[in-house]
Amino acid sequence: MSFKEKYRSNPGGYWLLATIFLFPILPEYVSPFILFIVFIVFKRQWTREGKKAKVGTIGKLMMVFMAFSVLSTLWSDTKFTSFATAMLWWGMFLIEVMIYNLARTRKKIDRILATMTAAGSLNGIVAILQICSYTLYRYDYIEKSQVFVTPFYKPLDKLVYTWLPFDIDTTLWWDSRASGFFSNPNLLATYLLLVYPISIYLFLNTNGKKHKALYFLANVLISGGISATLTRAGCVIAIAGWLFMFVILIKQHWKPLLQIFIPTVCVIVPSLLTRYGIIFKARGGGEEAKKSSAAHFQIWGSLIDYITSHVNTFIAGLGFGCESTGLILINEYNLDKPHGHNFVIETWMEVGIIGVIILFVVLIFAFGKLLEINANNGKKFTLVFCVFTSMLLYLLFGLTDYIFNSPKQIILLFILLGLTQAISACYDKTVIYDAQSLKEAAEREIENVVHQKPIKKRKKVK
Repeated sequence: MSFKEKYRSNPGGYWLLATIFLFPILPEYVSPFILFIVFIVFKRQWTREGKKAKVGTIGKLMMVFMAFSVLSTLWSDTKFTSFATAMLWWGMFLIEVMIYNLARTRKKIDRILATMTAAGSLNGIVAILQICSYTLYRYDYIEKSQVFVTPFYKPLDKLVYTWLPFDIDTTLWWDSRASGFFSNPNLLATYLLLVYPISIYLFLNTNGKKHKALYFLANVLISGGISATLTRAGCVIAIAGWLFMFVILIKQHWKPLLQIFIPTVCVIVPSLLTRYGIIFKARGGGEEAKKSSAAHFQIWGSLIDYITSHVNTFIAGLGFGCESTGLILINEYNLDKPHGHNFVIETWMEVGIIGVIILFVVLIFAFGKLLEINANNGKKFTLVFCVFTSMLLYLLFGLTDYIFNSPKQIILLFILLGLTQAISACYDKTVIYDAQSLKEAAEREIENVVHQKPIKKRKKVK
């Protein structure tokens, strides 16, 4: 079958892959429009085939959270921002629907993971060029005009943000920290942390020396990109993520995981040492890192004080979108910060304890869906475990920075939820409906971990 015939039989699938690749590459103000156009392609295909798009249990729960977010516009003092942010979430939700409906085979899921790894690698290349050229400039080896621009779309961003009818601060750029195709280093770190375990999964399960070398290189580039952001939490979480994967997969994959660990340590540890001014000194050196940590604790303490002092905020929040949080921080606590730098505290500020509970129900159900799957063979186990680890690293990073701050970050949550539902639909599972079934599923997965068999090399047939 020719490519043209394959495309005509499944245009939504091909455009889904294009969206997943382009979203982290294109600017924030372009990527969402591609998603909306692609969803129309998918919907037309489904209508032509007489199918109805399914959202799944996790999707329905997420819709409850997003509906409450829209409702919070009623009591928000920043109604435009609250409504616009809620609508953005509804827009990003489309990717979850498409993945759940279109990626119903292991092969299609692997294609999505490979596409994410390719986009992560490309971001890693750009980030490495940014940090290396800046370092050469800093030590007078090259001119400032030769530095690889950070962020990548900086000139275009200035043009677009100046044209917009509302103000967006374009001065918050870090020339000394790589951003790749993202607008700031923390946004890039969010994406690369998510694809880091995925690149390891592909490296562990691919066949042939060429593919092994390709995914090894991809992991090196992604690790280099994380390092280039000089994001302390991102670097620590990446190393912790490798350690977590090594402990769980040690029986089956200890040799290739050690191969991955060498470049991970070699490129990430120097970043931490640089951030704290021990070796190459970044702007501000170690003092900047210490001030940043102190500022985080000050933000968290201030917001917790505000939440516990205002009953309405405690219960239902100030309204979706972080603009209200920024106003509270500057007006009440004299802190010029845009958000809570913690997704739990920020969500609590926006939609109260009600919203936090609904969001955590969504996340718990997502982890439960992965736990339900009977991962009784090596490849299946590493697939489930890789998506589990990606979600875990994504949320852990969210404890030090707000991970729902832009379309490029928000869509990551929906991609993970879509993959979770798609994987669940592909494999046999034990449905968790009470404490006993949860216990049985957990015991089965522990058995799968303990009884992993080391992969034996296949003998070449002459």
